[in-house]
Amino acid sequence: MIEYISLDKVYNPKMLGDFGGANVNIVSKEHSGKPYFKVGLGSSINLQTFDKKDFKVQDGAPGFFGYKETTFTKGNPYQKYPFQTSWNFKNADNPFNTDMNIEGGATFGKLSLFAYAGFENSYEYSKGQEGYYFFDNTPSKNYTSVERFNYKTNTTALVNLGYRINANHRISFTSNYIHSSDQSAKIYQGYSYDVDRNVIINRGDNKITTTWVNQLLGTHKFGSTWTADWALGYNMLNSKRPDRMQNTIDATNLQLIAGSAINNHRYFDELKDNTVLGHAYLTKTFEKFKVTVGYDGQYKDRKFENTTIGMNFSNVVPVDPNNIDGYINAGNNSLFSYITFQPTDKLFKPFYYTAKQNIQSGLANVDITLSDKFIVQVGGRFDYIDMQMKWLDPIAAEGKKNKQYNKFLPALNAKYSLNDKQNLRLAFSKSYTLPQAKEIIPIAYYDVTTNTYGNQFLYPSDNYNADLKWELFPKSGEVISVTAFGKYIQNAIARTSYASSAPSDMTYFNISDWGYIFGAEAEFRKDIYSWNNSKIYTFLNATYMHSEQEFKSENEIAKENGGKTIVFNTPKDKMQGVADFIANVNLGYNYKWNNINSLDFVVSYSHIGKSLYSVGTGFIGNFYEVPREILDMNLSFTLNKIGIGISAKNLLNPHFKIEQENTTKTFIHKDYTKGRQVGLSLSYKF
Repeated sequence: MIEYISLDKVYNPKMLGDFGGANVNIVSKEHSGKPYFKVGLGSSINLQTFDKKDFKVQDGAPGFFGYKETTFTKGNPYQKYPFQTSWNFKNADNPFNTDMNIEGGATFGKLSLFAYAGFENSYEYSKGQEGYYFFDNTPSKNYTSVERFNYKTNTTALVNLGYRINANHRISFTSNYIHSSDQSAKIYQGYSYDVDRNVIINRGDNKITTTWVNQLLGTHKFGSTWTADWALGYNMLNSKRPDRMQNTIDATNLQLIAGSAINNHRYFDELKDNTVLGHAYLTKTFEKFKVTVGYDGQYKDRKFENTTIGMNFSNVVPVDPNNIDGYINAGNNSLFSYITFQPTDKLFKPFYYTAKQNIQSGLANVDITLSDKFIVQVGGRFDYIDMQMKWLDPIAAEGKKNKQYNKFLPALNAKYSLNDKQNLRLAFSKSYTLPQAKEIIPIAYYDVTTNTYGNQFLYPSDNYNADLKWELFPKSGEVISVTAFGKYIQNAIARTSYASSAPSDMTYFNISDWGYIFGAEAEFRKDIYSWNNSKIYTFLNATYMHSEQEFKSENEIAKENGGKTIVFNTPKDKMQGVADFIANVNLGYNYKWNNINSLDFVVSYSHIGKSLYSVGTGFIGNFYEVPREILDMNLSFTLNKIGIGISAKNLLNPHFKIEQENTTKTFIHKDYTKGRQVGLSLSYKF
C-alpha cells in the first residue's frame, strides 16, 4: 500500500510552517509492470492475553469490525429510561488477532491502477497501576490494581490512479479510507481523594474514527526549463465516542458513590473535521540557478459536540460490581436523577466547540550552483494564519477567540560535495508550532486518574533550527552519516499540572520565555558481509539530545492567561517530550535463490530514553516517561508466488511507565505492559 516513507528533518519552504522537528511524507504505492492480484491472511496472539477466558468488552462497544454505534434516547429521561445498552461488561470470544488484505494493480494504456483493502484487529490485556500524588506525598489517586482490556480494529482501503498524458505531463489521484476503533474496558481498585475512600471503578470507553483523504496531483514540464506541480485535496474526519460509561463503587460497602456527575455517567461525543487544501509551484531552471515560486492553502473546519449524562441516586443500596444492571435499569428509573449541566428544558442539548483555521502561504526558493561541488538553496515562506474558535462548556462557559498571525520563515540549505561519495550539508531555518485543538479549546477530557483541560490563551511558539551533516554513500543503498543539530524555541507549549476543580488536573501553557535542544545523530546503513546469494546487513540510528528551558514568572503566566497562575518548582528544566537518548538497531540476513525465492530474517531493537511528560507545579513533582527497550524479530519467505511471514514482537515486554518525581519520593503515575506477540501470515500473488 505504501511505496515509501520519507522523513525530512530539515525544513524547507515547501513544507507547512507548523514544523516541530520532522516532516513525514507518505507516498502511496503506484503500479507498474504486469497486472497482479494478491491475497493475504494472518493471525497472531498476545501471550498475556490469549488465555483470558473473560476478556471484557463494553456492551455498547463498536463490535468486532468496529462499526457499531450506540446512542441514547433524547426524550424526557424521567418518563423513559434513556440508555439502550447494558452497564455490565460482557466477555469476548477467542481473543486472537486477525489480519486480512487484498491488493492488485494493472495498467491500461496510459492509465495505471493500484488498489488495496485490508482489515486487522488486536486484543490486549494488561494489569498495572495508576496514581497521582500531592506535594507532601499523600495520594490524590492511588489505584494499586488497574485491569485493562483493549480491543482495536483498523479497516483501510486505497485507490491510486496515475495517468501519463505524455512524457511531459502526468496527473494522479489517490483516495484513502481509514476506519479505526479503540475499545477499552478498565477496572480500577484503590484510593480516591475525591471521595476519600477505597473504590472500585468500572470504566468503558470506545472511540470510532473515520478518515477519508483525497488528493489530485499534477506534474508538468514545458520545454527544457519550466516545470509546474500542483495538488488539490479534500479530507474528511469523523470521530465519535459513543457511549463511554463509568461507575464508582465504595470498595467497603459496595454502594454506588453519588455526588459528582462524573462518578456514574454515560458520555457521547462527535467530532467532524473537513479540510480543503492545495498547492501550486512553478519552477524555472537557468544555467546556474533554479527558481521556484509557489502557493499553499489550507482551510480546516471543525465542530465538536459532547453530552455527559451523570446520575445521582435517591436510594443507595449495595450492588454487585459485575452486575450494575441489577440496580441501574429501566425498572428503577424513578430512583435516579440525571445531570447534564444543562437546564431541564434543554437537558440533552450538547456542549460544543467550533474551530476554523485558514492558512494561506506564499513561498519562493532559489537553488544556486556556485560550482560543481557547491549548491546553496535560499528561500522563504510567508504564512498568514487565521484561527476562529467558539465554545460552550459547563466549566469554561461560553466564549470565543479570533486570532491572526503572520509568520515569515526564511530557510537556507547548502550542500558541498567533498567527492562523488561524500557530502557536507548545512541548514538554517525558522518555523513555528501551532497549539493543537485539544490544547487550545477550553474543554476537559475526564479520565479516571487525571483530567486534562485546554487553554484558550495559548499561542504559537517560534522555532529556530540549525543542522550540520556529513554523509557518505559507500555504494547504492548504503549510507553513513553524522549530524549535529540545534533548536532554539520561544514560548514553548507544554503540559503542566494545574489544580483547578480537582487536585489531579492538567492543562497547557506557553511555559517558557526560551528553550533549546541540541544533540547529535548518527546513521549507519550497510551490508556487513556478502557471499554467493547471501548477505548480512544492518541499519543503526542513534540520537543524543540535551534540552533546557527557562520558565516564565508567575506574573508573566497570569498576564498571558487571563489571571491563571502556576508556580514552577525550579526556574529551569528540560523540554517536554525530548528523550535524552534514542537508538534503533536492525540486523538482518537475506538469502535469494532461483531468482524467484528469498528469505529475510531481521532482528530489531529500539531504546527510548527518559523524557519529560508533564511539568510539575506548586511543588508537585515532574512526570517522566521512563526508558524502555523494544525487541522484535521477523522472518519472511518468498517462494515464487507464496509469501510466508513469522513474527515475534515486543519480546522484552517493557513497562510503559510514567513516574511522578516529588522532592523526596518517586511514585507511579501509570504503569502497564503490552504483552509479547507472535504471529503467522500467508499471502499468494496471482
